[in-house]
Amino acid sequence: MITLRDRARALENRYAFEQTLQFRAEARRNKLLGLWAGQLLGKDNPIAYAEEFAIWAVENPNDQHLLNRLRDEFAAAEVRFDEVDLAGRLNQMLAEVLEDMRAD
Repeated sequence: MITLRDRARALENRYAFEQTLQFRAEARRNKLLGLWAGQLLGKDNPIAYAEEFAIWAVENPNDQHLLNRLRDEFAAAEVRFDEVDLAGRLNQMLAEVLEDMRAD
């Protein structure tokens, strides 16, 4: 018979799994976002920029920090962008990554 303790453990395990999945998805999304931004910014090595961006994003996990950094870098490079589109791209990339990860 399933006890209350078993149910609690199952819920804790499910929560831990979902948190791990979310972290990995955000890390993947951030690398893709960095690659996209590196190409727009005309970086010589967009892959290296994407990796550095993803590492930075782990240390600054708030999406608003990501948007602020990209906004500042785009402005410095005089790359035109729409901040609403940028936020939409952030959410769209995360949804696509999560869908891909759940399909595997």
